[in-house]
Amino acid sequence: MGALSLIGVVTLSPAVDVTYQLASVQLGEVNRVETVTKAPGGKGLNVARVLKKLGSRAVLHAPLGGASGLWIKDQLASLEVEVVATNIAAETRSAVAIVAKETSVFNEPASEITETELVDLESKLASYEFVVVTGSVPVSVSVERFGKLLESIRQKSKLLLVDTTGDYLIAASKHADYLKPNLEELLAATGLDQEQAIAKLREHGAKVILSLGEQGVELHSDKRLGCRAPSQQGNPTGAGDALTAGFVSVLAGNGQAAEPEALRFGCALSAASVRSPIAGDFSEQDLTELLAEIEEA
Repeated sequence: MGALSLIGVVTLSPAVDVTYQLASVQLGEVNRVETVTKAPGGKGLNVARVLKKLGSRAVLHAPLGGASGLWIKDQLASLEVEVVATNIAAETRSAVAIVAKETSVFNEPASEITETELVDLESKLASYEFVVVTGSVPVSVSVERFGKLLESIRQKSKLLLVDTTGDYLIAASKHADYLKPNLEELLAATGLDQEQAIAKLREHGAKVILSLGEQGVELHSDKRLGCRAPSQQGNPTGAGDALTAGFVSVLAGNGQAAEPEALRFGCALSAASVRSPIAGDFSEQDLTELLAEIEEA
């Protein structure tokens, strides 16, 4: 799906994803980690990796700095994920997931990117059929500047999906074809109830893909579409990114008429990723199984 369409993935907040697995966690005590895994992370990198595994053609654009940035470049090369990197002075951040009976996630703030570095990143963006802009935005990038970046991207692409938070999400509603908040992000960004918040994000015509966790996912346009997967236990980190990648992989290959199929596929892929201990990864067997269990919601 989407193998003939070139998808651009833009993130301003890549990370090294570190996952600690252990039987239990005792705060204030010494905890012995049983296994440690590291992977290129952050929402954009998760989306690009999943798209690659799905067989879609994706090019990742990301600012990378320091030893962590070099490590991410090497890892992406080994995964055969195409990346157009912008070198930055700041060290690329880390995000740590502690997986025990429950999962706790500690995300460092997005690494600083200067105006000169942002202009460099922007200049490297090609024309894509579909662009995904995803992840938190460094505080060094103003809401107004982020809007200008999105405007520039939209002028060179057919479709734009944005997954971010706060005032940046509101700004994105003026430029994006699709917005993908979860419920908490939607309510926090708007300060409104769910129905009013969706209406606010749709004022300029954007469609809203709303992630509701175990309650499934909804697509709000002129009408509402909804679907739900069986409840999953595991690591939810990256589940929203899997949803994005699954949705885009279908839509990029089949056009907007395929929205119901894209939503269903994204929902199943999101659930499959929860079963994986590594953020944003999935088993093809799990995906096939869950696709048969998706229900309308």
